[in-house]
Amino acid sequence: MDLRERRVLVVGANGVLGAGIARALRASGAQVIGTARDAEGAARLDATLDERLLVDLTDDGSISTLATYLASAGRGLDGIVNAAGLVGFGPATTTSASDAALLMRVNHLGPADLITRLLPTLTASATAGHQPFVCGITGIVAERAFPGMAAYVASKSAHAAWLAALRLDVRRAGIRVLNTHPGHTETGLATRAAFGTAPRFAAGMTPEHVVTRIVAAIREDATELASTDFA
Repeated sequence: MDLRERRVLVVGANGVLGAGIARALRASGAQVIGTARDAEGAARLDATLDERLLVDLTDDGSISTLATYLASAGRGLDGIVNAAGLVGFGPATTTSASDAALLMRVNHLGPADLITRLLPTLTASATAGHQPFVCGITGIVAERAFPGMAAYVASKSAHAAWLAALRLDVRRAGIRVLNTHPGHTETGLATRAAFGTAPRFAAGMTPEHVVTRIVAAIREDATELASTDFA
């Protein structure tokens, strides 16, 4: 697809992958709306973004406010990239229900709510011939489980399954759904875990490599990037 003049929302544009994707999309000619969770995160949003907004994926009201604003702005929306995420560590036997619920909320339920609320706007984009898309980053953990990451694996797997079903639900509306499964990437996310201690990981991929592959997939009209596609 041609990204020139397309308006794309990047959720989590203050993070390493989100910021890189936002920069790459802008370099391709897209207009990029970037979000952060709070004022502290917003301070890390690139000043060159076309718009900088807030959304807290744990807060129904925050999600509703952002979706209402984007739907009523009158400028349309042609794509959504969800680059927000939260990790936690610990085996299933010791992970609390509240910790597991937090990851499920941030990694699946919140993004799913936001995307669903924005589907009418993407449908309008399809009607205008703009080839709208939704892009998720569910990672290798949505392909296979790992020990000591039960809640994280569950939340990412849930979102991957939801994206697969969404793809079927919206294909006749002309909305493309892309799910990507990069392996361990050196973003520093593991050092910012919501709970638990990260295991020792082997050296991961560079964020630049992952960003390049994801943005290429967006441009190439792909619908799935397996972990092996990042090799």
